[in-house]
Amino acid sequence: MSEPNLREELDKAEVEPLLPIEKKLIGWSLGIGVVMLIALAVLNHFLPPV
Repeated sequence: MSEPNLREELDKAEVEPLLPIEKKLIGWSLGIGVVMLIALAVLNHFLPPV
């Protein structure tokens, strides 16, 4: 039995657009990540390690 070639299978696959809810989830995830990064930077600035 021959194994299917992964590259050929991926080339045959159709591109599916993102659903609106997926776009919202990506946006929320990026937004929360940026806010958390800023919050940690501010905390590190005002409460440096001892």
